[in-house]
Amino acid sequence: MYIFKRIILTSFIICAAIAAPARKCDQIITRKEVRDLTSEEWNIIADTVAQMQQYGWFSYFSSIHNVYFPVVHGMSQFLPFHRRFVRHFELVAQRFDSRFVLPYWNEFADYRDPAASVVLSDRFLGGNGQGSDLCVMDGIQANWTMHYPQDHCLRRQFNKGDAIKPWFSSEYIDSVIQRSETMAVFRERIENTQHGLVHVSVGGDMSAHHSINDFLFMLHHAFVDRIWTKWQADGHELTFDGPGPNQKNMTLDSRLEFYHDSVESVITLGRGIMCYEYADPESSQPDILSKRSDATQKLLGLPRDVLCKWYPKTCAETPVSSGNSTGKAAWLAQGKQNLLLPMPADVSAEAAALPGFDADAMKLMTDNARQFVAEMNAAGYLPLY
Repeated sequence: MYIFKRIILTSFIICAAIAAPARKCDQIITRKEVRDLTSEEWNIIADTVAQMQQYGWFSYFSSIHNVYFPVVHGMSQFLPFHRRFVRHFELVAQRFDSRFVLPYWNEFADYRDPAASVVLSDRFLGGNGQGSDLCVMDGIQANWTMHYPQDHCLRRQFNKGDAIKPWFSSEYIDSVIQRSETMAVFRERIENTQHGLVHVSVGGDMSAHHSINDFLFMLHHAFVDRIWTKWQADGHELTFDGPGPNQKNMTLDSRLEFYHDSVESVITLGRGIMCYEYADPESSQPDILSKRSDATQKLLGLPRDVLCKWYPKTCAETPVSSGNSTGKAAWLAQGKQNLLLPMPADVSAEAAALPGFDADAMKLMTDNARQFVAEMNAAGYLPLY
């Protein structure tokens, strides 16, 4: 019966996977931060993903990601492929319930202590794996048996016991956006920082090539996609370059693996089948990408050399007479070291033990982020949160 259901429903995947011409969308759905969803909206998501699991769709998507992993990571196809892949999942979900809209997780709001987030609680995605098999026993996928690559419980193994080491701050990712002028550079910095760190630090299925078994994958990649939209809005709407499979330089005409759609067909939201947009977070603390004007006022207190090194666009827009940082001694004297930016975890050693992760690139990018944190803290910068 299971195989029969898969065969019957595979007919929709062909329809869902064929991209429409890149014309302007008639209707746009809005992807919200997961904490901004109503109870009804979350229940729609929970019911839909349960049905998708029953009919074999998690195995289907996991198998695609597993097979194509080597040619859609570590190269410029990474962002457009995953934009298409996540949208594909959303379109299939809408076949079960037309009201389904994929949310994202504003990971910046929880970067200091990710495991303490309500997102990783029974209310939403569930927490760490339990017992000797590391099975997830709460949340939207509580006690699920996954069928790819073989039957097993959905697993997670946080990288600090029941805690997770710190992730990257929105301040650092905004610096990446400002310092990256090509897709090749931007992709490498995002894939090997926020993207890779979340996969490795959550562990279990999330650190495997079949990571789509964990619904967290979809919220995480929607968030990575949102970061890409912010870079696009910063003067890079159609910027695309860098190596693809066989090290051939990719262009907007290049074809995505598996889908055979052009990069151009997915690069602009609101066109073709990319009929969605992102709402900035409301319930969680706003990140620097959505509240840039407020954050800029804090950045202006940085010494000029630090500001211009890490935030070249803000520097170019700022009068040379902007003042130096003040107030550091006061908050340190009060014992408020928690106001320092935390050092993002270096998981390159763990990544080296996992197939498909570029541990050397992750180490290089993490070292850069740690230098950023050290210089920002030394300058007395007070983080957004």
